[in-house]
Parts: sequence; structure tokens; C-alpha cells
Amino acid sequence: MADRRIISAILLEELAEDDLFTQFNSNQTLAMDVMNVSLNAVSLVLSSRSDPVRVEGYVPEVVSIYSDLEFKSHFRMQRSTFEMLCTEVAPEFPRERSINLETKMLATLWLLGTQECYRSVGDRFGMSKGTLHLIVQQVCRVISDMRETYIRMPRTRQEMERVEKGFREKCGMPGVVGAIDGTHIAIPGPSEHRSSYINRKGYQSMQLQVVCDSQLKFLDTYTGWPGSVHDARVYRNSPISETVSNLPHDKHLLGDSAYPLKVNMLVPFRDNGHLNRVEKKFNKVHSSTRVDVERAIGLLKCKFRRLKHLDMLMVEEIPVTITSCCVLHNYILENDCDDSEESVDDFSGGDADIDQTDNMENVSGQAAQKRQHVANLL
Repeated sequence: MADRRIISAILLEELAEDDLFTQFNSNQTLAMDVMNVSLNAVSLVLSSRSDPVRVEGYVPEVVSIYSDLEFKSHFRMQRSTFEMLCTEVAPEFPRERSINLETKMLATLWLLGTQECYRSVGDRFGMSKGTLHLIVQQVCRVISDMRETYIRMPRTRQEMERVEKGFREKCGMPGVVGAIDGTHIAIPGPSEHRSSYINRKGYQSMQLQVVCDSQLKFLDTYTGWPGSVHDARVYRNSPISETVSNLPHDKHLLGDSAYPLKVNMLVPFRDNGHLNRVEKKFNKVHSSTRVDVERAIGLLKCKFRRLKHLDMLMVEEIPVTITSCCVLHNYILENDCDDSEESVDDFSGGDADIDQTDNMENVSGQAAQKRQHVANLL
């Protein structure tokens, strides 16, 4: 009724300026007939519109009857873990009548865990594409703010010994408190400085640098740099570089040949065809120990397949989404009883640069001596 009154006012204003309608003023009956015909035509158009058809009751009627295996397959975590997560983030979300917290979290997890478009996911959860976009941003910000709680380097001597024990029991490498590597997250690329985001493989991406332990949990994550930037430069500008420099002398990270050799960062011996038996053994054990970081990255991308191509145009929101996936990765490993069914066989390996021109400038004698000492121990 309100729409009809508004349309009537608009029509009167428009018709008053029309020459033909001016001639009708002498005949009020004819003028009213013209007005009614116009209103009926507009009403017919309005009545033909219908609300978009979406899935109704998916969360209360379908998700509620999923088995535990089906729930984890769709939402990447066990139902009990999901309930714990909702309880933890609930204080950050105001109560809303339209969309409850459970639906927001489920929709976000479904989107991050698949490569479906926003329209398809929004239809499944009974919301528009725009609403889903805002919800995903909101949820990802809250989860990324949990980074300090769930992603942290070992700080005490006891914590370092626990991480070192996990690596040493696998391959015998002593003193390892983390393995570091970088990976590229494919993105559409911004309109400005687009060439800066084109990596050595020829596509637009954003760098993600991670440090993990032997249980594939992330100890540190750092993202936001364009894909064209070398891994060594990303490391130099990341907060973890200062943390690593302050590690005890007998503790270190393992990095591949893209990283600089430091006292607390051991990289393989450069294979120029003249390595001796000790150096070859070191490289083999080093590779077998450091492979956990590649497995962790593979697990992250298999669990949250949105990271295989993060179709987002707002560059400032991309690091938030990436970080939230890393936090969820750790949250699942900490709280799920069994997380072994995920396969990482389709992961293609690390994204390290082969070119070492950016990482050999500060090889100190002390760092080389420490690497040789560790090699002799093996």
C-alpha cells in the first residue's frame, strides 16, 4: 500500500509536466482513468517480482542429522571441536535475530573449505551473496585475532626441548625448534602495482611464511608480501627473524636454500658436485627433518581449499583470511581427536627459490662452523 502511494505521487508529478495531461485537466474523469491505468500497470510489475529462492532450513534440518564423519568432511573439524570454537568466539558476536552464530560459523567454514562461489554458498545457507561476504569478513577477523593464543613460538627452555625432541626422534637432527618455508597463495591481483604480485611461476600471489613443529602445528605465520618478493627478503622483514636471532646458541630453525645461513638458521650445504660424505649425510637428514613444514603447508591447503585460489579483490583483507585459516589449522590439530584422514598427496612441494643470489651475502664463519659441527654429530 505504501509503495502504491509513493508511486501515485511520482506519477502525478510526472504527468503534471506532460502537455497531454494538461489537456485532460478540463475532464477530471478522463484524467483519473489515465492515472488508474498507470497505477495498475506498475502494480502488475511489482506483483510479478518474487523473493529469491534459497535453501530453507539447511542448518537446523540437514546439518543437525549429519553423522560425525559427514560433519567433519563438510566443515573440516569434528562437531565437538566446532561447538568449542563457537563457545570461544561467542563473546565477539552481538546477538542477532536474523542469522545466528552457528550459521555464520558453518557458512564461513564451508566457504574456506571449498572452492565454491559466494553465490552458491549463500544460497545453501539462506543468505545473499553480499551478506555472506560480510559474515565471512567478520568471522575471519575474530579468528585471526586468536593468533597470539594458538600460533606461538616456544619461549621457555622446556617448550624448546619439547619441540626439539619431536624433531630429533624422527631423524636424529639435534637442536631443531622449528622448520621454516614459504608458499604462494594465488590471488586475482590488485589493479595497482599488479606486476609486484606476479611470482616466478607467472601468476599473481601473496606470500605466506610459516614455521612449524614436528606435529605439523604452526609456530609462526607471516603474510602480506607480494609474490614477486624473494623468500629471504620476506624473512628479513618478518618479526620471526629477530626471535630466531635471540634463540640459545644450541637451538636453530631449518630452512631450505632460499634462506640465509645463520647461527640459528641452518640450511643445506650447497651441492656443487664436490660434497663429502658428512655433508651429503647432513643434507639428507636436513631434508628429511624439514619436510614436515611442507607437509603442514600441504595439509593447510587441502583442508582449506579456498587458499588454492583466494578470489578476493580487497588486498587488505587477504592476510586476515589467510591468518584465520592458519589459526583454524592449529585449533583443529589441538582439539580434534583424529585428524589423520586428510591427504596431502596432491601438494606439489615447497615454493622456495632456486636462485641463491639473495641469501649468501652474510654467511658468517660462526654459522658455518656450527653447521659443520652438527653435520659431524650425524
